[in-house]
Amino acid sequence: MMRHPFILAALGLGALFLALHLGGGRGAVGVLSGTVVGGPWRMGFGVLYALAWFGAVLVAPVLLLAGLADAALQRRYTVPPFITHRT
Repeated sequence: MMRHPFILAALGLGALFLALHLGGGRGAVGVLSGTVVGGPWRMGFGVLYALAWFGAVLVAPVLLLAGLADAALQRRYTVPPFITHRT
């Protein structure tokens, strides 16, 4: 089975978002509106969580659909190895 890079990238973005969400990133996003005080580490964590959210919501579905379409088209238009062309 061939691994498609678009599908792996989509799964990676989802896994990154899940890890940041389980790490408490949702509460750190308030720093973007200036409501949470937590220092520079908390601010960086909030920005990273927001970027991961945008990646998981906007980019990952597009990558997943592109990877699935590429896999379907590649499977449909490949010549089986037992067919030989004689000229």
